[in-house]
Amino acid sequence: MRRAALPAHNHGEAVRKSLQEARPAGLKLKQLSSATRRTPSQVWTGITFLRKVALKEGLPPVTYNRKDGFQLSEDPAVWIAYEKAIFETELHRITNFIAGIVAPHSARMPQDEWARLVMDQLSGVRATLEVLSRMER
Repeated sequence: MRRAALPAHNHGEAVRKSLQEARPAGLKLKQLSSATRRTPSQVWTGITFLRKVALKEGLPPVTYNRKDGFQLSEDPAVWIAYEKAIFETELHRITNFIAGIVAPHSARMPQDEWARLVMDQLSGVRATLEVLSRMER
């Protein structure tokens, strides 16, 4: 017989407690699974829940880096480093999308209004992400 699934806020609370106990250090996914006695999928559900309610609950953002794992840090430098990493990731995704999909579409159909609009808009997004990911504080 299958057990009933716990709601996301239960997983979120377990993840929050574990990350707060680990502060200022972080925990890797495997460590969080062990500390919360939850599956990696349930830990991800908890992290997603915490990220959605962080502002309302007065929590710092849940950040991640390869060295420290997931953190509930009070240090704004940690938040900014995570935000910059996200901007870099999205910059690569947008750049690859433009080069692999939108640019060939635009080159094959130069009069296509949709292709021109997408190319113009994504070029602006790309430029913004590039500035944000490289900006010094």
